Amino acid sequence: MRWVVLGVVVALAVPAFADDIKTADEKFEAARKLETQGDHRGACALFSESLALNPNAIGTILNVGLCAETEGRIATAIRYFSDARDRAREQNLAPQLAAAEEHLTQLTPRAPHLAIAFSESYPDGKLLVANKIVRIVDASDILVDPGQVSIVMSAPGRVPYSTSLEVAEGQHKALAIPQLGLPVTTCTACRLVGKSLVGVGAAAIVTSVIIGWKSHSDWNRDVANCTLDVSGTYVCSQGDFNKVNSDLSLGTTGTIIGIAGGVLLVGGAALWYFTPERAEQSGSHVSFVPVVTPDQAGLAAVGRF
Repeated sequence: MRWVVLGVVVALAVPAFADDIKTADEKFEAARKLETQGDHRGACALFSESLALNPNAIGTILNVGLCAETEGRIATAIRYFSDARDRAREQNLAPQLAAAEEHLTQLTPRAPHLAIAFSESYPDGKLLVANKIVRIVDASDILVDPGQVSIVMSAPGRVPYSTSLEVAEGQHKALAIPQLGLPVTTCTACRLVGKSLVGVGAAAIVTSVIIGWKSHSDWNRDVANCTLDVSGTYVCSQGDFNKVNSDLSLGTTGTIIGIAGGVLLVGGAALWYFTPERAEQSGSHVSFVPVVTPDQAGLAAVGRF
C-alpha cells in the first residue's frame, strides 16, 4: 500500500477557521504516524476527522480516497480522487494532480455502475442510492460501491419504493422503479366492525317486527272494548283509552327500532363489503434501461411481466 503524503493544502475557494485548520493539520500528522505504525483503521479515522475540519486540504482528500480504495469502496474513492484532481488542476499542483489521476486510471474500470429507469415521471421525487441523494437526471449511470446497494424512491403523495441489489466490482446493473402507489388507509378491524353492525342491525329489525306484531295484536284486543261512532272515531273508557295509547306507543317504539336497525344493517354491509381484505398487487410493468458496459451498449428490459 503506497500512501499519498503530500501535506495539507488549503484552497481559498472555501474558507475554513484558523483553529479548525490547525486541529486538522494535527490530526493529519497523527494519522500519518499511526499509518507508519501499521494502524490503518486508526489512521483512516483521523484522516476523515481532519478532512471534516478542513475539506479543502488536497493531501487529506487524497489520503481519505486511498482509505476508501483499500477498503474496497471504489465509487467512494473515485469521488475523492476526482475532487482532489479538480482542485489540484485549478491550483496547478502537479504532484497532487498526478497522484489523483494515477488512482483514477486504476479505479475507473473496476467501478460498478447502476442504471435506473422509472415507470412514471416524478418531477418532485427524491432518489436515494446507498443513502445518498442522486439527481433523477443522473440516474441512468450511477457509480456505486461493490456490495449490497439500497435504493429508495419517494415522491409527494405516493408510497415510497425501496429495494436493494448486490453489485459486484466492475459490474453494470439495471433497475426499473415501478409506478409508486397511492397511499391507502387500511383498517384491519373495519370488516369485523361491519359484520358486527350487520348482526346488530338484523337483530334490531327482527326485534322491531316482533314488537310491531305484539303492538298490533294488543291494539286489536283492546280496541274491541271501544265503540265506533258515526265519524269513524273509537270511543273508549278511560282504562281502555290508556291501553290503546300504550299499544300505539309500543308500535312507534318498534318502528324506531326497525329504522335504526336498517341504518345499522346498510352501514355495516357497506363497511364490510368495501373494506379490502388485503392490499392489491400492482400489475405488470416493464421499463427499458440503457446499459453501457466496456464491451457493449444497449437496452435492458426490466420489471414485472
